[in-house]
Amino acid sequence: MEFLKPGPDLAPYDLRAMTMVCRAAENGLGAPQRALLDAVQRLVLETDQDVEALPPIAPEELAGHHVDPAQARQLVRLMVAMSLADGPPSREQVALISSFARALGVREPSVNVIRHLAKGRLLRFRLAFMRHAHIRTYLRNTYRMMGGIRPMIRGLLVARGVIGENQELSARFRALERLPKDTLGHQFFRHYTGEGLAFPGEKGGFPVGALYHDFSHVLAGYDTSPEGEMKNAAFQAGFTRDDDDFFVALFAIVIHTAGINLAPFPMPVLPGRIGQGNLAIEVLHGLQRGAAMKVDLANDWDFWAYVELPIEVARERLGVPPLDPAIRQA
Repeated sequence: MEFLKPGPDLAPYDLRAMTMVCRAAENGLGAPQRALLDAVQRLVLETDQDVEALPPIAPEELAGHHVDPAQARQLVRLMVAMSLADGPPSREQVALISSFARALGVREPSVNVIRHLAKGRLLRFRLAFMRHAHIRTYLRNTYRMMGGIRPMIRGLLVARGVIGENQELSARFRALERLPKDTLGHQFFRHYTGEGLAFPGEKGGFPVGALYHDFSHVLAGYDTSPEGEMKNAAFQAGFTRDDDDFFVALFAIVIHTAGINLAPFPMPVLPGRIGQGNLAIEVLHGLQRGAAMKVDLANDWDFWAYVELPIEVARERLGVPPLDPAIRQA
C-alpha cells in the first residue's frame, strides 16, 4: 500500500474534506477524530492547522484540485478510517465520503462495506468485509507453501484439532530455539513461546501461510496488545501490494477502535481507542514503515531463508525502517 504525501498545494483542501467527515460523526469532532487528524497533518499533509477554523468544501471543489488517482484513493481511505475512529460510522459520514469519492472518480470498496455498518446491517457488513479480508491471502499462501490442496486442508484440520498433530512441522519451528539469540528465528521462537502460542503443526497453531503476520510483529517491534495489533496491521497493510491492502489495516481499526469484533474469538474492543496517547500517530507511522519496505511479506515470502540471519540483517535486507523515536515521544 502506498504512503503518499500530497504536498502543500493539496493539503488544505484534503484537510477540509477529512475534517468535514470527522465533524459528521455521531458524537461530533471528538478526541479520536482529532488524534487522527493531527497524525495525518504531521505525517501525510505536513501541516499544522487549527481544524476548528476550517470551512467546509464541496466535492466538486476538492476534485478540481486532484489529478493523481492514487492520491485521491488514499484520501478516500483516510476518510473511511476516520469514520471508524469512535464506533460505527454515521449515515451522514458515509454519505459525505460517497459524494467525495464520486467527485474524485474513486471506486473504493471499503466505502460500500462501511455503508452496511452505518445502516446497522451487521451480517451484510461482515460478509462484505470478509470478501476483501486477508483470510484469502492466508489460504493462498498455505496452499502454495504446503504443496497443494490436500496438505493445506490437513494443516487446517490439525489446527482445529480434528486430526493428530504434525510433529515434523512443529519440531521444525521449535528447533528455532537453538539458533543464536540475535537471529530472526530465535526471536520468532521467543515471541511464540512468550505469548503462549501454538506452533504450526500443533492444535490451535496458525497455518504456515499466515505466519508473516507473526514475523511482522517481530520485525516491526510491535507487541500483541490491542495497540500493538493496530500498529502491526498498519505495518502489514503498508507492505502488502494488492487491491485489498487497505482492508488489512481496516480489520484492526474495526475491531479495536470502532468496537465491532470481526474475529472468531473474543477481542478487547474499545470504541475510540485510537484517541488514546500517541496511538494514532504510531499507527500511521506503522503504515509508513511498511510502505517503505522492499518485500511484500504477504506474497509467498519464504521466511525460512531469513530465520538464521541476525534480526538486524534481516530487517536491512527486507527494508524495514527503524522506529522513529520522535514518534514515540510525540
